[in-house]
Amino acid sequence: MNSVLIENLSKDYHGFSKPWKRILAGLSFGYLGIDSKFTAIDSLNLKVSPGEILGIIGRNGAGKSTLLKLITGVIQKDKGTLQVNGSVRALLELSVGFNPELSGEENVFFNGLVWGYKPKEIKSLSDTIFSFAELEEFRYTPLKNYSSGMAMRLGFSLATAKRPDILIVDEALAVGDASFQQKCLKRIREFSALGTSILVVSHDLGLVSYFCTRALLLDKGKLLYEGNPKETIEQYMHVLAGETSPSDSYSSNSIQNLHVSIQNQNGVSSNVFFIGTKVRLRLTFQSDGLIEDVTVGFHIDNEKGIRIFGTNTHHLGDGKRSFQKGKEYQVEFVFPIQFSQGKYTIGVSIHKGESHIEGSYFWRESILEFEVESGKIEKFVGICHIPTEFHIRED
Repeated sequence: MNSVLIENLSKDYHGFSKPWKRILAGLSFGYLGIDSKFTAIDSLNLKVSPGEILGIIGRNGAGKSTLLKLITGVIQKDKGTLQVNGSVRALLELSVGFNPELSGEENVFFNGLVWGYKPKEIKSLSDTIFSFAELEEFRYTPLKNYSSGMAMRLGFSLATAKRPDILIVDEALAVGDASFQQKCLKRIREFSALGTSILVVSHDLGLVSYFCTRALLLDKGKLLYEGNPKETIEQYMHVLAGETSPSDSYSSNSIQNLHVSIQNQNGVSSNVFFIGTKVRLRLTFQSDGLIEDVTVGFHIDNEKGIRIFGTNTHHLGDGKRSFQKGKEYQVEFVFPIQFSQGKYTIGVSIHKGESHIEGSYFWRESILEFEVESGKIEKFVGICHIPTEFHIRED
């Protein structure tokens, strides 16, 4: 049985163009006055299996939070089928609802009731909650004396003290410092192994790629892509670049005839390199118009979709560059291959300013693939190779 089954689900938000139309809608019980409509979810189909960790990504306004609200029952659907099988718990703003004048112990009790715990359950879980949050010594301290990180740790520990059938996480998957984040992720994985379905909404694409077993991409309320996290993130990058239907051609509205090659130290194009080889990544393209403050960059991902390295001309000191219409440009990056043995892909971006957030002219994931072999390099562990010397002295 699916934990969540969605078929042809839609949700619209209605509004008013003028204040007096709101009054008209109230007097007519909604029959008149409503003259604007925003479709947040549009004919969505989705199945979530027990134990699955599903990542949900998309731009702001894509419908991610609306989908979570529908599943949790905060809002009601307009049409379609929505079946939720089992208990649901949502991790949203973790410290919301805490009273700063009450102690940690008192906040756990009252918020536990809000979460749906029974009084006896709260008392039996209280020691475990404070132990996991690493706040035993602050148990009877007023919450106003907690730091924001301490309050979030307590909130996460309380919310996950009991395993639900469905866990929904909206930008609150890992809180606190690095060690506590690992504890959070470990607990979530344990829930997944025991059959909890986990839905994660996050703008942290590295976390989605590393943590989720499947991902879906929403855009303007529609399901644009569904698949493994690496492929879904690649499609998302195309959406950010203004291409909702990615093609195999290397052109965009601003950049034409882009060609990418990677060459070894002898100037020969190849897709297999030995560790330690210095390579040259070459991009040639034409500008379809005058574009200013241009940055050209690249990034390298391993076969699991984990980003190994990335940089751009802005970070390397060239922050004020303009491209003229019709001219051909060639950009080269030279760097050593210091990655572990395996398969890698290169993504290319051309955008305005320091990052693509300021405006994207071209973005292409996995534009080039290459493989790294160890060659004569001694055995090592990890994702990168650092040339190392050692000396042993005996007195």
